[in-house]
Amino acid sequence: MRLTRRMLGHVGAGLAAMGATRAEAGSSAAPVIAWGSPGRGDGQFNEPRSLAIEPGGSLLVVDSGNERIQRFSREGIFLSSWGRPGSGPGEFTYVSGIAVDATGDVYVTETGGAKRVQRFSPSGRFREAWAAPGITRGTDFEKEVAPFVTAGMVLQGPRAIAVGPDGTIYTAWTHLSNGLIRVLSSWICCQAPDGAVTGVIDKIASDGVHVYEIAGLAVDRTGRMVIAETDRYAMEDAGDSRLEIVVGGFEPQAPNPIGPVSTYASLIVGRLGTGSDEFRRPAGVAFGRDGEIYVADAGLNRVQKLDPDGRPVASWGRPCGVSCVPGMDAFEVTAGNGIGEFSDPHGIAVDDDGTIFVADTGNHRIVRIDQD
Repeated sequence: MRLTRRMLGHVGAGLAAMGATRAEAGSSAAPVIAWGSPGRGDGQFNEPRSLAIEPGGSLLVVDSGNERIQRFSREGIFLSSWGRPGSGPGEFTYVSGIAVDATGDVYVTETGGAKRVQRFSPSGRFREAWAAPGITRGTDFEKEVAPFVTAGMVLQGPRAIAVGPDGTIYTAWTHLSNGLIRVLSSWICCQAPDGAVTGVIDKIASDGVHVYEIAGLAVDRTGRMVIAETDRYAMEDAGDSRLEIVVGGFEPQAPNPIGPVSTYASLIVGRLGTGSDEFRRPAGVAFGRDGEIYVADAGLNRVQKLDPDGRPVASWGRPCGVSCVPGMDAFEVTAGNGIGEFSDPHGIAVDDDGTIFVADTGNHRIVRIDQD
């Protein structure tokens, strides 16, 4: 069955990239299973968005439309859940990202309401929250990031989140016209305005033109980071899309000559298009055990696997249909809901065995891909 979900992109950068000179990465024939259906019951979803794997192997799912977190076994058996709509401790407003540290504590971001990060015990008991209202003006946090932020910009809610091997928490924020990553100490028990910022990765465009929103974020066991970036302010679903692999650590360095938006040593991977080394709207990223990179591309309804240097290795799913939009310099991508098809996939997680879990957001389900 085909779904009429419209994903737009520039024809010149998109359909033209589909020629015979640009080969697609081979789609894997790995076994694929899925679970979930639309609804509010246990094991049902309303646009699942982000995923995280706990130290014991269970899967945590951000059930964004239902404002809750659900826990499953790797076989898809429902185990528990917590959260409900609201602004109190353990409640969510536009719940977005999720990450787990080595002790099993869970960190969850909210892009609406209090625009905060909440921390929970492994059982889902609320521990603390930070970055509640007041983070944008006249605060210690504002002073900390002032050298990195354009004057007059206002922070939006946190979106993507990841935990590094040393326990450092990386939270992606978005401004009205630029994105940045806040680096927080994992032991902090107070809100960020009280001085919890230990560093900032500057995402202000050095060329003054291209501005990217951070949609996905992951850190591997060596501390290497991958960032999924999209152009938030171009025509609907028609801006640039790419990954940025931070390869030089997190000490400030001179602007990277091969990448226009980072003041840290990094490698830029991909561009707008439908080829095997291109993206439409990368929304979720994850690292494999050996440093390989996995990308959930919500704009092309597929998952890509890249080697540690960003070269395409394999893919699952595909645009079920790509066509020109009459009267527009754009192309339309059609989604699907069959086995091996995706609709607007946003979240992705990979366990140590190489099993891939995908939040198939538009189909209100979780997909598991078992690699060979």
